[in-house]
Amino acid sequence: MSEKWWKTAIILLLLVAVLLTGCGGVPEPSPTPVLAAPTPALPSRSTGGAVTASGEVVAAQQAQMGFAMAGQVETVEVNLGDKVLEGDTLISLESSTLQAGVAQAEAGLEAARAQLAELESGPRPEDLAMADAAYANALAQYHKLEAGPSDEERRIALAALRKAEAALVQAQAAYDAIAWVEEVAEMPQTLALQLATLDYEGALANYELVTRGALPDDLEAAWGNVKSAIAQADKLRAGPTSAQLTIAQAAVDQAEAALEVARATLNQATLTAPFSGAVADVQVSPGQVVMPGQVVLTLADLSQLQVETTDLSERDVTEVQVGQEAMVYLEALNVDVPGRVARISPLASMVGGDVVYTVVVNLEEQPEGLLLGMSVEVEIATE
Repeated sequence: MSEKWWKTAIILLLLVAVLLTGCGGVPEPSPTPVLAAPTPALPSRSTGGAVTASGEVVAAQQAQMGFAMAGQVETVEVNLGDKVLEGDTLISLESSTLQAGVAQAEAGLEAARAQLAELESGPRPEDLAMADAAYANALAQYHKLEAGPSDEERRIALAALRKAEAALVQAQAAYDAIAWVEEVAEMPQTLALQLATLDYEGALANYELVTRGALPDDLEAAWGNVKSAIAQADKLRAGPTSAQLTIAQAAVDQAEAALEVARATLNQATLTAPFSGAVADVQVSPGQVVMPGQVVLTLADLSQLQVETTDLSERDVTEVQVGQEAMVYLEALNVDVPGRVARISPLASMVGGDVVYTVVVNLEEQPEGLLLGMSVEVEIATE
C-alpha cells in the first residue's frame, strides 16, 4: 500500500473518534406526551332568546310516607292507583298494646279528677259524723279512766275472781286424788288443773286492774286519743289546704299529659293521607314488619301536575327568571302545552360532570293521558 493511502485512512479514523467523543454516545428517543381529551361539558342550549332543557312530569304535591315507630303491619287499606281524601286511613300497625296504654291513661286521669273533685267539694256529712263519733268515744274513754272503776265493775271483778278461785280449788283436789299415778301427766285432771290455774290468774289480774284505777300513763294515752280525734274533725271541717289542692291539680295535669302521649303514640300506628291524591306506590303488605322512617307508601296529588327540568346547565339558568313563559313538549302525547316558570332551585346537582339546576314549570292545562314521569322538552322564553 502507498503512503498516501495510509495517511487517508488515519485521517478518517481521527474524524470518527472526534464525532464519537462530541456526541457522548447514541441519544435515546424522548417519549411524545399524550394529552387526555377533556370531558365535553354539557353544551348550552340557549338559542335566540330561549332556553331549552329536558325534564319530566312530577306532582306538585307528593309525599313518601312511613311510620315513626317499628311494628307489624295489620292492614293495608289502599292499592296502587287508588284515590284517597285527606284524613283517609292508608296503613295500620298492630296496636293492641298501645290501646291498652290509652285505657290505662284514661283510668288514671279519671282517678285524679275524682280526687280533685272530692277535695274541692269539702267534707261529706257522713265523714263529719264519723269524726264526731270518734271524738265522743275517745272523750268517754278518757272520762271513764279518770273516774276510776264503778262499784258495779268492782263487784263483777270480785265475783269473777272468787269463781275462778273455787274452780281452781276443785281442780286441785281432783288432781291430788290421782297424783300418785305414774301416768299422772297424761290424766285429764292434770289438764283441768292447768286451765283452772290460768283462769284464776286472769281473774286476779283483772280484779287488780279494776280496783287500782287508771295509771298516769293510761290517762295520758287516752287524752292523746281525744286530741287526735279533735284534730281530725277540725281538719275535715276546715276543708283542703291550698297545698293539697295544688298537688291534686298537678296530678290531674300529669294524668292528662300521660293520656295525650298515649293517644299520640296510638295515632302513630295509623298512617293517614295528609292531602287528597292518588296512591303512587305501596311497598308493604299485612304481616310485614316495618322500621321507623321506612318508606311504605307514596302519595301524589295528580290534580296538579307540573314539570321539572333535569339538565338545565349553569350557563343557561342565569337567563331564567320566575314568571317567564314556557312551552312544554310532551313526547309521549306529542302535544305542546304552555306553562310558566314557578320556581328555580337555589341548589345545584351534577349530571355527567356538569352543574345543573332544577326549574319548575307550572302547566296552564293538563292534557288527557298526562302521567307522572313522562319525558318532556321545555323551551323557556328569556326575552
